[in-house]
Amino acid sequence: MEELQKVGLFIDDIYRLRVEDPSIANEKSELRQECLEYSKNLQLFKKLAADFYKISETFAKDVDKEKLRAIGTQNQLKTISKQRQGEQQVYQSQIYEQTVELERLKSEHQYLQRIETEQLEIINNFLVNQ
Repeated sequence: MEELQKVGLFIDDIYRLRVEDPSIANEKSELRQECLEYSKNLQLFKKLAADFYKISETFAKDVDKEKLRAIGTQNQLKTISKQRQGEQQVYQSQIYEQTVELERLKSEHQYLQRIETEQLEIINNFLVNQ
């Protein structure tokens, strides 16, 4: 057997004549199996990475949609706030106008009461003097 090995021939476990050392052939076979396993794992990793990318893209689109919706809602709230301030100013000016009108009417009422009192005195004096 050693003579065969010197010439580069080997006999394996099932007594077949080989050109390479059976231990190297076994290591090659194991390496091939490990490479296949590594290739399968790499393909699985690629698939998982692609799935993760798709999910993250979908999530990013959803986040962008929600962000735009939130900005729109925020703008609507600002617009409503400005409208409320405008309405408040209108109401305050109306209150002021009504207050001024009330004061004017009170003054006019007092003036008319004085006139009424004076006229009643004149009438009473006229009736008393007759």
